Amino acid sequence: MKRALLIAGAILVAVAAAGSGILVARFSGARGYPVSQLRPGVNAASLQITPVFAVRDGAAVVVLRPFAPDDRVPVAWCPAQGFFEDPASGSKFDREGRYLAGPATRGLDRISSKVVGGVLQIAPGATTPGAARSSEVPATSLPPCDWHAAVFAPGVAPPPSPTPEP
Repeated sequence: MKRALLIAGAILVAVAAAGSGILVARFSGARGYPVSQLRPGVNAASLQITPVFAVRDGAAVVVLRPFAPDDRVPVAWCPAQGFFEDPASGSKFDREGRYLAGPATRGLDRISSKVVGGVLQIAPGATTPGAARSSEVPATSLPPCDWHAAVFAPGVAPPPSPTPEP
């Protein structure tokens, strides 16, 4: 009975790992996420069991922490508007996490990452705070996110939207 539970648990972990790309990377001899599986632009992903936004521009990849600066409120990618938005404050950030508008004092945090042999590797505990804003821009200077199309990082519970929806 114990052996059957152990095997079932191993299968469950393997299925979860395959869904996040971990098995592909491990079988290829590297630990991380194959860059070839990231489409150009913003990708909501779970890399090494860490929810992130991976932004691919050609061979370059920027990995963003999917939470508002200095907070645990998840931000959403708003594809129709082309920016990230903090649903609690209305703060907005460009696709590379730089501050655009709202009360946030800085941009989104970046997670340390590198591409080795075509595999994106991250260090979830190593983050760089987003750049400080030069001056506050009212959040209302940009349109609100279309929350029906908003994308949150996998495994992150989206909060209710406080901004008016179109």
